[in-house]
Amino acid sequence: MLLAVLAAALLAPAPALAHRVNIFAWLEGGDVVVECGFNRSSPVKNGLITVFDAVDGKELLQGHTDDAGRFSFPVPQAAREGHGLRIRINAGEGHQNEWDMDASEFSGAAAPTASPTEKVNGTEGAAAPATTAVPSVPAAQAVSGATPDQVRAIVNAALDAKLGPIRRDLAAQVNAGPGIQEIIGGIGWILGLVGIGLYFKGRRV
Repeated sequence: MLLAVLAAALLAPAPALAHRVNIFAWLEGGDVVVECGFNRSSPVKNGLITVFDAVDGKELLQGHTDDAGRFSFPVPQAAREGHGLRIRINAGEGHQNEWDMDASEFSGAAAPTASPTEKVNGTEGAAAPATTAVPSVPAAQAVSGATPDQVRAIVNAALDAKLGPIRRDLAAQVNAGPGIQEIIGGIGWILGLVGIGLYFKGRRV
């Protein structure tokens, strides 16, 4: 009986890890880009994305991931007013996860450049690629004669375009799976259960 329980404990985590859905989001210019996957080589296709106001829990918008597991949407007005966002992925069959974006991440967000992939506050929108809009005029010409706020917006947009991939990689590492410390901790937990089982078995004898 004890061996059967231990076998179940050892085998149970395998399917859970295999089907865990990862989600991470980052800011690119005036858009939030969300990427979801079961692992690095298995994106979540047509997964339901729901975005909530992290302050009052109000649902702000919904959409679905594309074949690359991505969904993008303009920074909501609530985020521009100092509210954080909670982004949820529902990949079906109970596979669900969330990603929180702090309000400070939106302090320098550029003006909206695209419409979200699907429903925004109950209305349908056109598909939007997860890219940052490129100014149609040279940067030097755009900066010339611009106000300080406009210059700041141009600089922030350029920084977001450069830092977007780095933010994505850092976010991916957060969901990279259990590290060596977690694995060793799990083994220790299992060995502890074995010790408890042997202790009570010895007391019966």
